[in-house]
Amino acid sequence: MKKLYEFTLKEKVTNKVEEKSTDKDGNEVTITKDKTEEVDRVVFLKKPSRSMYDEAELYYGVQLSEGIKAGLLTRALLAKRFSNDGGIMSDTEKKEYADLYLKLFENQNSIQRLSAIKKEERTPEESVELEKATQEDGLIKKEIQEFEMAQSSLFDQTAENRARNKTILWWVLSISYLEDKEGKPTPIFAGDSLTEKLNSYDLIEEEGTDFQEEVIKKLIYYVSYWYVSSAQTPEEFQELIKALDEEGSKEDSEQAIEDAISGEKEPKKPAKKKRARKKKTEEPKEEVVAQESQNTETDA
Repeated sequence: MKKLYEFTLKEKVTNKVEEKSTDKDGNEVTITKDKTEEVDRVVFLKKPSRSMYDEAELYYGVQLSEGIKAGLLTRALLAKRFSNDGGIMSDTEKKEYADLYLKLFENQNSIQRLSAIKKEERTPEESVELEKATQEDGLIKKEIQEFEMAQSSLFDQTAENRARNKTILWWVLSISYLEDKEGKPTPIFAGDSLTEKLNSYDLIEEEGTDFQEEVIKKLIYYVSYWYVSSAQTPEEFQELIKALDEEGSKEDSEQAIEDAISGEKEPKKPAKKKRARKKKTEEPKEEVVAQESQNTETDA
């Protein structure tokens, strides 16, 4: 089985161990005790086949159609409504957003200028300025990300967003595996059908161990970013995770994604991204559905 990406988590395992000792009469006795230790467990994402991509594409289309029938607006129609109302940002917000990007541009120019000077040739003042600019670069990017998250949250309740979140959960259920002590892969979510796998997912969420909960959290996080990125190899995946770690946004992203999928699950999982993004291959389909929905409203 080919792997798309794998990671290791520690699991606490309790085993029965026997200890032999001698009682006060000199007789040998055996005492059984519980011994808890941490073991490394390998979790991995199976590399999808072409048929799985086709199945996921169909599942997305069905979920998109169901959302529209239930009354959810498409992203295109919602954007049009915001546009008719003057846009999603006020004049003050537009200026703040533009100022942030201008500040980022000027700061990165300073970093490039100072980085071009060899380290041994920099003056103490230039070294301090470079360090300060580098630190400020991360802060500015974080402000921009928070600003974009606030704006993109306006599009959370769209038909496309619902379909995307459900499709990501479909991928999590379909390609998640755990290796046993012998290295044999076992599906994390038992069952042959989607309903059975969802029941397995629910059972783990309700009665699972801390280890199982951590596994689900990581799986949702990795699959979500794989879904909206072009990472197709373990190396590309590692570069993606490394970049997120360096941005300092990994923990926030994990929580946002987990909260979003929890909100999408029936009956009661990624939605809040750093920026609004969608799969390029799905754009034509979304535009067609949006046009059909618009025509229906016009006819009515």
